[in-house]
Amino acid sequence: MNKPALSFLSLLLLSAALWFAGTLLLPKSPIQHPRLSIAISATPLSSPFILASQLGYFKQHGLEVEIKTLLGGVRCFEALVNEEVDLATSSESVVMYNAFTRDDFSIIATFVTSDNDVKLITRRGNGIKNFDDIRQRRAGVVQKSASEYFLETAMVLHGIERNAYKIDYLQPETIGDALKSGRVDLISVWEPFAHQIRRQLGEDAIVLPTRGLYRLSFNLLARRDELPIKRDLHIKLLKALDDAVDFAIREPERAKAIVADALHVPRDEIDAFWPDYHFHLTLDKTLQLDLLTQAKWAIGSGYVNQPEPPDFESFIDETALNRADREINAEEKP
Repeated sequence: MNKPALSFLSLLLLSAALWFAGTLLLPKSPIQHPRLSIAISATPLSSPFILASQLGYFKQHGLEVEIKTLLGGVRCFEALVNEEVDLATSSESVVMYNAFTRDDFSIIATFVTSDNDVKLITRRGNGIKNFDDIRQRRAGVVQKSASEYFLETAMVLHGIERNAYKIDYLQPETIGDALKSGRVDLISVWEPFAHQIRRQLGEDAIVLPTRGLYRLSFNLLARRDELPIKRDLHIKLLKALDDAVDFAIREPERAKAIVADALHVPRDEIDAFWPDYHFHLTLDKTLQLDLLTQAKWAIGSGYVNQPEPPDFESFIDETALNRADREINAEEKP
């Protein structure tokens, strides 16, 4: 090989070596995970999402998740159907009310249940000691939510007709003030608002006994047309939530501390109602039965004008949860 050719080859090899060395020194780009946005309700019921975010479980399963915290499942549902987020959390009552008017959403998992999350609170000075005392009084509820359904159900179970009391529709953040000011005599509200209102009222607060009257479930909702498109992402998300549920069960003290800090709620409030929560990922037949029971109440009470309840089976999509369960079980095998 002549000298010019040899010099060119040497230069070429040197350039290649320098390029290779340079690539090793360049900062590596961070891994870009698929993104999902989720509207969650500002309540400890949303604990699995808070824990999965704070403990890094979403990233461990290959997801970037943006959490948008809103006041109540009604607002979370609105964010979902308005395409402001990819997923949302809500009680089954929000699902029931909206299923009468639209079918563009689905439940893909239930992640917590409680039979003591919604409370009926009055003031001692209002003279309400039992359900009969509510006759001719005014009650405050959050419309088309578990708050409204719970009050109506409790009244029916105690033989109080719907025309025997009046309803004021209020927002979650103003319902306590309405009770304190005397605008309403009784409120139906979920935690942590219930505990906060009781704290503010002190000895003037009376909570009517309602434990066990109603099993609230909190559910994960998706837009129906996106189910096949984002199913793999939903599976990753559910696996992360499963890790979070496991953590909440294994290490409740750490879990409560994380949730209290994230929601800016005093730790003693979390301690007060944490035992009422049953965290688990499921889509059991009880959910469909609860939806049907609530829908029949809505029809019978004249709340809706439709003669038949929606087909709630079509609102429940088990595909992602079943696949997530299979993958979790397979990973646990030695």
